[in-house]
This record gives sequence, C-alpha cells and structure tokens, in this order.
Amino acid sequence: MKVITVSNIKGGSAKSTTAIHLAEALSRRGKTLVIDMDMQADLTDFFLPDLSLEQLETHNIMTLLLGRSKIEETVIARERIDIIPATLTLSKLIRYVKDPVYLSHQLKEGLDSLRHKYAYVVIDTPGSAKYELTSALYSANIVVIPVTPSKWAIRAVNLLLDEITDTENLFSAKKLTAFLPCLFGTSKKHRDILERLKSIEEIPTLNEIPKSESIKTKTEKHEFLKKESNPWHAFDLLADEVIRLVDPENQMPRI
Repeated sequence: MKVITVSNIKGGSAKSTTAIHLAEALSRRGKTLVIDMDMQADLTDFFLPDLSLEQLETHNIMTLLLGRSKIEETVIARERIDIIPATLTLSKLIRYVKDPVYLSHQLKEGLDSLRHKYAYVVIDTPGSAKYELTSALYSANIVVIPVTPSKWAIRAVNLLLDEITDTENLFSAKKLTAFLPCLFGTSKKHRDILERLKSIEEIPTLNEIPKSESIKTKTEKHEFLKKESNPWHAFDLLADEVIRLVDPENQMPRI
C-alpha cells in the first residue's frame, strides 16, 4: 500500500481537484482509499454528496484521530474507491489534542492495519499548516504538491517545503516530494513561474495538468472526467508518474 498526500498551503491550488481525479486514475490500477483531512470537506462532498450530516458526524477522520473510532468504522465503502470523510468539526481538533505526534501516530497505525486491503491511499490536506497536515505528511510515501501560476506560487511552495522538513525532523523520516503544475497557460508569466519551479532540481516536476473548463465543470457536478478525454489522459499519466516514483518495481496494470 502506497500513501499519496496531496498538499499545498495556498488556497485555490487545485489540491482537492487533483486528489479526486488522481484517486480515480489510481483506482483503475488497484483498490484505493481517499481520506479527507480538510475541514472544507470538498473531497467528501464529491464522493459522498448524498450522505447526511448526521451520518458523516458519526464516524469521520476527526473521530479516528481522537481515538473515538477505529479506522474500519470510519471507512465508507464504494466499488473501487472507499472514503474516510471530513466535516467542519475538524476545525475543533486542536481544542482536544495539542500533540501532533499523537495524531500522526493515530493515523499511521490505522493505515498500517489496512495495508493489505488497499493498493493506494490518497489524502487531501488543509490549506494551512495544521496538525492534520503534519499527520498526512507523516503517513505519506510521497507528497504531491499542485502548483498554480500565481505570484505567490513559489512562496507557498517554500512554506510547504518548510513544513515537510519540520515533519521529517520530528519523525526522522525522509519524504519523497514532487511538483505538479496545474492550470498553466502559454503566457510568458506562466512559463517563467514554471521554469522557476523546475529550477528546484532536488524535487521532480511532473507533467502538467492542463487548464480545462471540463475539469472544473465535472468536479463541481461531482462527476469523473470523460474517459479518453485530454484531462482524463493527463490524470492517467499522473497516476503512472506517481507510481514510478513511489513504487518503481511494482507497476500496477490498469483494471
């Protein structure tokens, strides 16, 4: 089982969109679990649009982190992609536990118990440096960092890399990282930002996810991308790239 954490502490970086469609692409290669660790719960809304708030509040990522639920109780089963949801109450997590190490071990131990059930786990993270982010970084085999062509893009990347370094130092565990350019156009400004990203030689830059209205529209409608469309192929390629980085000796065939 390989854990892919999708993270960027800047809002509007296509983080949840990336997590959704990457998970769908990975699920064609093996059973996949998605975990929503963002109080905005965009991942939860996409995969579980019809689930009532009462059902979501009973067992979710927060009850798992607090030790109130076993991980098997928080997983909502679907055909190829299972979900551990989040709710707005995740914003209260720090009120109950102020130890990121405890929370990180809660998540890691839960995932370790599922290692024979899933080929891949995709974690969506909050758009800020919170304990949930630390936990998701600790459990990750690879951190995929979506980057959009904003003037703050490089600054946000550097702040996240600082968070990753802090997590590595806290747990003495090195993490694979990779940049994922999203929504870049052909303008000189966009190309300059992309070249600055690629100049960070110690971190690979993956192939771009194109700027596409269909990605936005499909995601807002809680629909997966049209099979064989250009965006579908972009995420299919991304799944292969991530697998090559995180598990180069075990290439999974598509289902």
